[in-house]
Amino acid sequence: MSAPASILGHWYATGPADKPFRKDDPDWNIHRIVEDTPGLPDVLIENAGGQRFLLAREIAMAIALPPSDLERTIP
Repeated sequence: MSAPASILGHWYATGPADKPFRKDDPDWNIHRIVEDTPGLPDVLIENAGGQRFLLAREIAMAIALPPSDLERTIP
């Protein structure tokens, strides 16, 4: 069994449930995967404030979107 592909650069956003996502809306915070080594249990996330933290790779795989999806969102 081979290791899954890297998800480096993928992203997810957190924000208010009652407001649609816009990448330029300060109420939303974009989190990007900045370090990923396939086969390790965690990825390193960086939020808009520059804070970094680990997130279980399995969770990241379930919620993160490819970088191209962020470019297609409403500016």
